Amino acid sequence: MANKKDPVSYKAARLVGHSAREAHQNLTRVQPPPEVTWESLKSFKDQLSSVTKTLREIRAKTVAQLSGFYLLDMRSFGGMNDRILRQSEKLTHFLEGDGSTLQKARTLTSSLSEAEAVKKDIAGRSAEADDLGRQRDSLQTIATKLSLDLEKADNHPLVKELLATEKSLRNETRHFKTESLAHLKRPLRRLRDLSERGEVPLTPDARNALKLYIASPYRSFLSSRTGPYLNAILENLGNATRSGKLGFKPRKAARVLTQLDQLSSTDELGLLQTEGRKLLARRRTLFENAECKSLYESRKQLMERLDKVKIELKDNGEKDRTLQLRSDLLHTRLQELLTLLEAKTRQYTGQDIHVERPLPTPASA
Repeated sequence: MANKKDPVSYKAARLVGHSAREAHQNLTRVQPPPEVTWESLKSFKDQLSSVTKTLREIRAKTVAQLSGFYLLDMRSFGGMNDRILRQSEKLTHFLEGDGSTLQKARTLTSSLSEAEAVKKDIAGRSAEADDLGRQRDSLQTIATKLSLDLEKADNHPLVKELLATEKSLRNETRHFKTESLAHLKRPLRRLRDLSERGEVPLTPDARNALKLYIASPYRSFLSSRTGPYLNAILENLGNATRSGKLGFKPRKAARVLTQLDQLSSTDELGLLQTEGRKLLARRRTLFENAECKSLYESRKQLMERLDKVKIELKDNGEKDRTLQLRSDLLHTRLQELLTLLEAKTRQYTGQDIHVERPLPTPASA
């Protein structure tokens, strides 16, 4: 072509050169697979088939524009394309023949490897479950000992009396708040607001006592500092209710006045106060006893340790349940893989086989 100086030759040279560059660009996109697998070889074969089709199209387009004198110059182009096509067909035959057999073997091997991995994972989960079981047994042993120690501490005469006193104080507190001061909680808060605005005749000490009654009713009731102000507070509450200063509807005001009349017409408050102060005094006396205080503190520590062990037992149980769920999923997956192996072997060889299942299923574990 270099010796042809006429325009026709120049045009032919440009066409062939352009076709060669275009063909080279398409060929460089096809790279042999770095790893030989069924998928990589099939992808490589598809690339070869695609580039062969592209090269045929390039050749056909170029030939259509060339003068007949220069068609022989495209022979090497066509020969190269034919060699690529033969390689593609050879690869296709391999994939459909021996390659197919290898791929079937690879499928079985892959399933078997996954089954082995799942089996190993199940064994690991089983070891974890055994470890959790040992931890749980140890924690239960500790919890049992702590419970016995706590029961022994509770049965000590001094501690037993102290606990009974505290229980009585809790009952008295609940009775005072839910029965003695029934229907009076909101009225007392409104009375506080009125006293702060100077609309009810409460002294500063009584006003401070009222605030404490709202925050801690029973403790304020038993206190020698704030207890004496309760009658004055209730009297002002009754006057404010009757005068309508509290702004309650008649039905609510009637309930408040009924509660106040009940408290003023009986010695209920006096009896409650006397009993409560006796309980507080006895509690104080018991705590002043060094042995009782030491036993009580030891009991408190036992309860804290027992609560901690119970939390650890709960966490252990949650971990065990999560582990069991994971183990169940693994067993199910293993059964699926073994069933797949049997089915694929039957499909590939035409023989019925049964894969031994050495591990128990979740139902029989």
